[in-house]
Amino acid sequence: MYELQSTIIQMGTDRKEMVRGLKYAMATLPLMVAAPILITIGYKAIKQQNNYLFLIVGIVLAITAIVLGILGIKIILNGLFNNK
Repeated sequence: MYELQSTIIQMGTDRKEMVRGLKYAMATLPLMVAAPILITIGYKAIKQQNNYLFLIVGIVLAITAIVLGILGIKIILNGLFNNK
C-alpha cells in the first residue's frame, strides 16, 4: 500500500498565482459590461453626429477585456496545475 501512495504525483496549487489570476478576472468584469454599452452609444453617435470617439473607446475596451480574460484564465490554470 505504501508503494501505491508513493507513485501518486502530488500537484499543489500556488495560491499567489491563483490570487493574481483572479485579480485579472475581476478587472475583466467591468470592462465586459462597459465595452458593449460604449459600442452601442458609439453607433448611435455615428448616426447623429458622425462622432467615432465612443465607438473606438468601446472597441479598445472590448479587446482589452478579451486579453485580460485570457491572461486571467491562463494564470489561474497555471496556479491550479503547478508541478512543484
